Amino acid sequence: MKPHRGRPPGGPGFDEKEGSTMKQAIAGLVRWTGFGAMQRFLKARRGVTIVVYHDPSPETLREHLRWYARRYSFTTLDAVATAMETGRWEDLPPYPLVVTFDDGHRNNTALAPLFREFELRPTIYLCSQVVGTARPYWWKTDAAGAIGVERLKQVPDPERRRLLAEAGNDPDRDGADRQAMTWDEIARMTDVADYGAHTRTHPILLQCDDRRCAEEIGLCRIELEEALGQPCRHFAFPNGDFSEREVEQIRHAGYRTARTIDPGWNDADGDPLRLKAFPVSDDVSVDWLSVQLTGIPAWLRKRKAAATGPGEADAAQWSGAMAKPKSAGV
Repeated sequence: MKPHRGRPPGGPGFDEKEGSTMKQAIAGLVRWTGFGAMQRFLKARRGVTIVVYHDPSPETLREHLRWYARRYSFTTLDAVATAMETGRWEDLPPYPLVVTFDDGHRNNTALAPLFREFELRPTIYLCSQVVGTARPYWWKTDAAGAIGVERLKQVPDPERRRLLAEAGNDPDRDGADRQAMTWDEIARMTDVADYGAHTRTHPILLQCDDRRCAEEIGLCRIELEEALGQPCRHFAFPNGDFSEREVEQIRHAGYRTARTIDPGWNDADGDPLRLKAFPVSDDVSVDWLSVQLTGIPAWLRKRKAAATGPGEADAAQWSGAMAKPKSAGV
């Protein structure tokens, strides 16, 4: 199996913030044709929809949750995992929707009242050696901006770390401002959120050697369980990148599920260690949110990557690439 990457190299692909005219045209077409409603009926009525956020504002998320609440039924990853393991898919509600957040950003704490208001229990995937510290998310540093985040994703992990340190942002040292949740903040949200693993330090796993890959996956679960005093059973691939090696490490570590950023719906016959999900831009309007959940932007990104990237044959390799909106982070 070829490595499965969350974004193609060589540029962002289809940028949803480019060409507002195109966005408006696509959104209008989706509304006029009823394509989004048809997709929900055909795919999401019994298939599980998973959405991926990073650091949305409470104002934006409130609008999104209000839109979801009229069209879906909120459920949890534990419920989905149980349905897959037992074969009792009928136990899930109609139009089941799971809301997830990657990384454990500091401002996620402001979302807790919304979780209570809309009676949903999301999964927040944490980087166990970043939360509870002042270490920055490496792709948000000045050093990463100067070097190029996409370039850093494509080099071996030791080189990525060296380049960042030489440019003034050692990923193992605290930064000036805390970007992640504290352990106290995480603990205060256990009544409204579940927590999953997102590796220890958010490397690109395909760029790690076997030992570091195993540690990032396995020790993350151990560290989170020790800190939280509760099981950690769900994993999310950083940047959506994985191969069979990562899947086997996740299975060996005892996770129930692993979430990708490959757009699509999950059914009873799906692989719980390759769950599909729709990345959602943190600042997107409800109109464009409805388009993102059709998979159209993902398809356009894949088309653009094939046309302008490293060539049609290479673009096919990045089979998960259609996934990530530019504003979603890493």
